[in-house]
Amino acid sequence: MMGPSSLGLATDILVLSKRAEIETHPLGWVLRTPNEPDFWFGNQLILRGDPPPPEVAVAAFHEAFPQAEHVTISWDAPERSLAEDLDTLAERGFVIEQDDVLALEGAPLPVAPPQGFVLRDVVDEGDWSKVADLKVAIGLEEGYQTQGYAAFIRGRCDGWRKAIAAGEGAWFGAFDGETLAADLGIFTDGRIARFQSVETAAAYRRRGLCSALVVHALDWLQQRAPHARPVIVAEAEGDAGRLYRRIGFALVERQVSALLRPEGY
Repeated sequence: MMGPSSLGLATDILVLSKRAEIETHPLGWVLRTPNEPDFWFGNQLILRGDPPPPEVAVAAFHEAFPQAEHVTISWDAPERSLAEDLDTLAERGFVIEQDDVLALEGAPLPVAPPQGFVLRDVVDEGDWSKVADLKVAIGLEEGYQTQGYAAFIRGRCDGWRKAIAAGEGAWFGAFDGETLAADLGIFTDGRIARFQSVETAAAYRRRGLCSALVVHALDWLQQRAPHARPVIVAEAEGDAGRLYRRIGFALVERQVSALLRPEGY
């Protein structure tokens, strides 16, 4: 079955791997993560071609996900102007997500880790517990509600671990002694590769840890799948995107989604 042509969406699906189901829909595709019903971007309607009116898309989402408390819609049409539809959805309370999809075509700029940090694989239960704790802390910084969020993150970590155990990727951390200062994942099918959840603890930001981790993961990818095209997604025009551009990534497309959060979030 042919999937989305957007590089961003295609690599989103790659990261979800066997946890996800994707089915064709008259408007495009329905993406599901049945074991993670509260994963908003794992349960979404992806529109293709000429987008329908927003009210039609929202109704189609509810038909596909009758139990869902959220609504997530993405567009497999990065070259189209969606301004009018996005304005309509924003007026209805949707949060509009606009991200830059960046790809590396050549060799990255070498980046050495700051002195005193060790870059290595995340390997055991203790390491993964630190990954989950870091993700929860950053999520709370960003305004997610404490209730249920830790369980959601630990479920996501379980999914990443299963994909890594199946040989589909790796997870790396920058450690200051026993403290996890920054981390990221990378997943590949041999053709494309996608970075996932590149994050740094608040106390360690602006020290070059993410840059060093990205290059470290690219070294792993070169050994594992040398012909894979590395892809990373960052908030449009944000600091992270500028960092990745300095390493050697370049803009490929703009990825657009609309999210209506459940009440209370």
